[in-house]
Amino acid sequence: MKNSSLVCIDANLLILALLPFPLSERADALLEECRRNRRALVAPALFAFEVSSTLHRLRLLGQITPTAEETAFKHFMAIEVHLSSHPRIFPLARQLAQRFHQSRPYEMAYVALAELHGCDLWTADRRLVQTVGLELPFVRWLGDFDPAAGPEFGR
Repeated sequence: MKNSSLVCIDANLLILALLPFPLSERADALLEECRRNRRALVAPALFAFEVSSTLHRLRLLGQITPTAEETAFKHFMAIEVHLSSHPRIFPLARQLAQRFHQSRPYEMAYVALAELHGCDLWTADRRLVQTVGLELPFVRWLGDFDPAAGPEFGR
């Protein structure tokens, strides 16, 4: 049975909500849709480190200013995302990485968490969706999100 009270998001999606990039408007709309429909956001514990590291790296590469990094980090800290360290995430992520021939099992932690909770995973990683989406339709690409579709998230 699908858990419609939770939505798993990945770090890529949140970065788009924090900074102006292509698909940022959709990321903002998806987060607003979750808030409006009281859908809790969930992510594996590594999410916090990925978001923080990405912001830091973008600043070091000169793609954002120190002020933009600080502002984005403050916004990130204000967004309520339940960070899960469910004991089955990492063994399942490893199994999924083997199943889908992925070199980095930690990237499959988001897929594992969504599977464990029976909820959708929304991601800005199109490659991930192309890799697993046919077999795991709960892995959804942000580009397919239609803000006008309402609470069914574009389905």
